[in-house]
Amino acid sequence: MVNKRRGRPSGPSNTRERILTAARDRFEQDGYARTSLRSIAAQADVDHSLITYYFGSKEGLFRAVAELAPSPAQGFDLVAARVPPEHLAQALLRSALSAWDRPGYREGLARLFADALSSEAALRVLREYLHTEMIGRLTEHIGGADAGRRAATAATIFSGLFLTRYLLRLEPVASLPADDVVAQLTPALRSALAPRGLS
Repeated sequence: MVNKRRGRPSGPSNTRERILTAARDRFEQDGYARTSLRSIAAQADVDHSLITYYFGSKEGLFRAVAELAPSPAQGFDLVAARVPPEHLAQALLRSALSAWDRPGYREGLARLFADALSSEAALRVLREYLHTEMIGRLTEHIGGADAGRRAATAATIFSGLFLTRYLLRLEPVASLPADDVVAQLTPALRSALAPRGLS
């Protein structure tokens, strides 16, 4: 048996495309949570270190499969690292609207949601991805006994905003300036993120 080459590949290669093809298949078959980098590497017939080389992590690989750059989780990480807790709600809303207002990014998310509505497998993958990479990270960041509930409530606000403003284009939300959307939703998001009794 020929050993799989470790490290950066030399010369022209279809390794990246093979990894992406295998990842799509494994995510669809096993879901996001149960898919391991080793299982993807085995199906693509590459060393698993090459997945890290090309994509950095499972989340990075999913982002590439979904053609999202950057991913929602990356956007959250950037915001959470640089703003104090009292400004988190406003900063998260501004970051989300800034990303969603870019046509390429918005179209990528729209494709994900459309696929999820038409395929049970795609729905499972998207649900597990958002729970692991978005709600999970937000839960860890805000902390507290009811952090999971608060993070899920926040996710409801964001998903509802994306649905009404960008997918359904429901007026007047679809035409509101971003600053107005932030001003109107910040109190609700701040309340959702606050520990019980502090909102």
